[in-house]
Amino acid sequence: MLFYYNFYGNYRRLIKPVAVGLLGFFLLLLCAPVMSAKQGFRAAPVVVVTAEQRFLAPTIQVPGTIVSRQQSELPAEVEGRLIWVAEVGSKRKAGDVVARLDQTLYELRVEENKASLERELVRLNYLEKEVVRLEALIKGDFSSKNSLDKMLLDRDIARSEVALARAKIKIDEETLKRYKVLAPFDGVVIKRSKRAGEWVRGGDTVVTLSNPDSLEIEARVSDKSINFLTRDDGLNIYRAGQKIPGKLTAIVRIGDAQSHLFDIKISVAKQKGWLAGQVVRVEVPIGLARKVMAVPRDALVLRRNGNAVYRITNENKAEKIHVMTGVASGEYIAVEGGIKSGDKIVVRGGERLRPGQTVKMIAGTHS
Repeated sequence: MLFYYNFYGNYRRLIKPVAVGLLGFFLLLLCAPVMSAKQGFRAAPVVVVTAEQRFLAPTIQVPGTIVSRQQSELPAEVEGRLIWVAEVGSKRKAGDVVARLDQTLYELRVEENKASLERELVRLNYLEKEVVRLEALIKGDFSSKNSLDKMLLDRDIARSEVALARAKIKIDEETLKRYKVLAPFDGVVIKRSKRAGEWVRGGDTVVTLSNPDSLEIEARVSDKSINFLTRDDGLNIYRAGQKIPGKLTAIVRIGDAQSHLFDIKISVAKQKGWLAGQVVRVEVPIGLARKVMAVPRDALVLRRNGNAVYRITNENKAEKIHVMTGVASGEYIAVEGGIKSGDKIVVRGGERLRPGQTVKMIAGTHS
């Protein structure tokens, strides 16, 4: 019994200073941020931008598709049997052959027409000499004028036959070139509509060629957006977490009868990894732009009791300002609640800040 009381007494004497020490430690932890802020050391690094008035329009994002600006179905220009067609996926330069037709019979026809030309040239040469001979005979009254007139007629007809034969050969040579289907631009064969051994007629599609390095965006917008779009407008394109600026190059102001959507096209600079057929998001306006006080979306500190931003005072202190949000466009959002043009607004590091905390400002950039 005596042992119990001694142990209990010693335990009470030991537990009291330990409890006091733990309480002091936790109080020190709680007061450390405030103390550090008041004493001016360990200032929190934050990225800031300047609040400013901007023209913002309400926007939505619509799906778009990356397409090639140069894509063509290449036809055969003459009738014949295909003897070779380029493989799908093969690259071709402008002027390269993508398909060949059997031209054996036509080559024989060209040879035939060349032989006809030689025959007409021989005949013309003979008639030219006869005209000269008859003209000499007439001067000596050894031939009649009628004989010369007939010879002149035959000579002129022969000249026409020679010209006709030469024209046929030129036509044959041009036609012979068309037994090869040529690439009109640099590209990749993405489809073969005909294969070697098949018969094609003039106008039949043989291959489809697409240029993977010349891309644009196609999208469809509703009537809520079409009236707020103008050619050469700048539009933002989003893909894989990236924002890429684009330029509106075409607006088709005739809507589809079923979907009631309107086609638009946007040009973009060449992007690494972009392929025709991939999906993007296009930000388009659905209302008129208004001049508002705007801050980057990243500046908002979202809480259950409302939204706020941190403004940095002249003493490099964080000041929490509760705001009401308005229209958003791109990276910016309209705010109301005491923010003025020129205020330094925190866009990085605000989640860890407390009102009155000393900060170290790092200038940020927003487009």
